[in-house]
Amino acid sequence: MGRPERRRVAVTGLGVVSAAGIGIEAYFEGLCSAAPVGDRRVTGFDPNDHFDSPKEARRSDPYTQFLVAAADQALGQAGDIEADPTRCGAMIGTGVGGITTLEQQIGVFQEKGPRRVSPFLVPMMMA
Repeated sequence: MGRPERRRVAVTGLGVVSAAGIGIEAYFEGLCSAAPVGDRRVTGFDPNDHFDSPKEARRSDPYTQFLVAAADQALGQAGDIEADPTRCGAMIGTGVGGITTLEQQIGVFQEKGPRRVSPFLVPMMMA
């Protein structure tokens, strides 16, 4: 078995939503600054800026909100690209998606029972 064929790719835009910063420049500055003390959380982030409706944003786990915002940033950086849409894609990385929603709904299950668990549990955990 030979080596797989290597293909050329072009990275046309990047986006990041992180406790270290929102946007590439703020993120880099955050990485280069002194190490924080205690927990870090994403601050100054409004998911409604990146969704078609507030309802859609509410029904998304924070990780999905961050993902959509980062994708918006990357597309904004890329600008108008004239390319075959069947040859374009996006790389998304996550360790565990939707864990915030899962944790909240486990609490609902334990305190109020299974009938009170959101019917949107699974869709909210998926991107």
